[in-house]
Amino acid sequence: MIRAFQPDDLDDVIRVWLASTIPGQSFLPAAHWRAMEPVVREELMPIADTWVVEDDGEVVAFMSLLDDLIGGLFTHPDHQGEGHGRALVEHARQRFAPVFVEVFEANENAMRFYRNRGFVDHERRVDEESGLPQLILRSEGLDKF
Repeated sequence: MIRAFQPDDLDDVIRVWLASTIPGQSFLPAAHWRAMEPVVREELMPIADTWVVEDDGEVVAFMSLLDDLIGGLFTHPDHQGEGHGRALVEHARQRFAPVFVEVFEANENAMRFYRNRGFVDHERRVDEESGLPQLILRSEGLDKF
């Protein structure tokens, strides 16, 4: 079930974010992601339009939108492959056309996930903090769902 984020969801969202980010983006050390928690919690979450997936009363995935940019899409590792990420992307596409997402090039799973859903290269940049290359991808059509 996709629903709007509620302030009481914040700890669950952070739990999902850390559980999926640390192993999923291991090209940066776990300490980097743990150090980012206050930024995500205090700066990013308050300005994002966030949607959560709830399964049996538990937040298992979420997506944060910054206008037409998917600022974050994360599924707890215990629930990956269940279609939650795909449903959240579809939710974003119903709100915006096109939808954009920024992905580290080293994040092969995320790159594959978005490309399999019809996203194409839009812009390449370097993340200022890490120095790693990122791609901004743009959604193309809905036929890949």
